[in-house]
Amino acid sequence: MTSQAGDCKDWKAIHNFQPTEPPTLRVTGKCTFPTPGYKVELKKHYPQIHPPILVLDKIVTRPRGPAGDVVTTVDVKYEEQTRIRYAEVEIVPDGTRIKVEEVH
Repeated sequence: MTSQAGDCKDWKAIHNFQPTEPPTLRVTGKCTFPTPGYKVELKKHYPQIHPPILVLDKIVTRPRGPAGDVVTTVDVKYEEQTRIRYAEVEIVPDGTRIKVEEVH
């Protein structure tokens, strides 16, 4: 079911430790909404309360003005250069937990 918070799925968290670039954690997913114009942003939650778990706030911005009844899917992305080895990423307020995959 789609709501104002979106129906979000296909979450992935990949932490790239390859020596050709700085260590970078990337979190991606897709959120579906009942109309076009929604925007979704992931921001680091403060304070971080679970050291091995990166907590991200999902912020949904509704469209302004009238919008057609066209179901729309939005790509969601978060990226951070870090050497911290997170075991999981948690998306709040959804409570979704994603296991972090490391690439070496």
